[in-house]
Amino acid sequence: MIAKLTGILDRIYEDAVLIDVMGVAYRVLVSKRTLHQLPGLNDPLVLWTETVLRNEQPHLCGFLIEQEVDWFRILTSVQGVGAKVALSILSSLTAAEIGDAIINQKSSALSKADGVGPKLASRIVLELKGKKDLPVVFGVSAQNVNANIPASTEIDDAISALMNLGYSKNDAETAVSKAAQKMAPPITLETLVRLSLQEFQARYG
Repeated sequence: MIAKLTGILDRIYEDAVLIDVMGVAYRVLVSKRTLHQLPGLNDPLVLWTETVLRNEQPHLCGFLIEQEVDWFRILTSVQGVGAKVALSILSSLTAAEIGDAIINQKSSALSKADGVGPKLASRIVLELKGKKDLPVVFGVSAQNVNANIPASTEIDDAISALMNLGYSKNDAETAVSKAAQKMAPPITLETLVRLSLQEFQARYG
């Protein structure tokens, strides 16, 4: 099973990308959120992937953040939630927001996604709220998702700050995600940016 691809962004489609990995091109289905956060064409790209069946044919679904592929797997374990619906949810909500919706039983948040009606949203919350193996969401166990996790605005602001320093969207996303996983509450934007920069230093020396 292909779990991760590291290559060059070759093409961008309406709901997928083509990533060139040492001369082998992979077409990968992605969420709208991922499409909006992609680097430029011919830039390096890293995608966490999950293989799914669509019309009895295998397809790859890709994500910039590891927690997103974890949530993709969890969401598709719910009856009635296929790859398309899971990608729709991940297009509308961040990993942290999905965790918050599950733990705090906010089915209305999930129903904002295209193709997710109130009945299906309620089923997702009902089936997942008691799970003990929910993905870790930005350094806080999904069993304890609360106001201490970084808000989506803090994540977005940290990514924007790194991009203003000249880092690519993909690199900024990866650094912020890794930094947030290591942080203990209370979490501030200043600390998030500082630890993200340390991730770059550790990576590039």
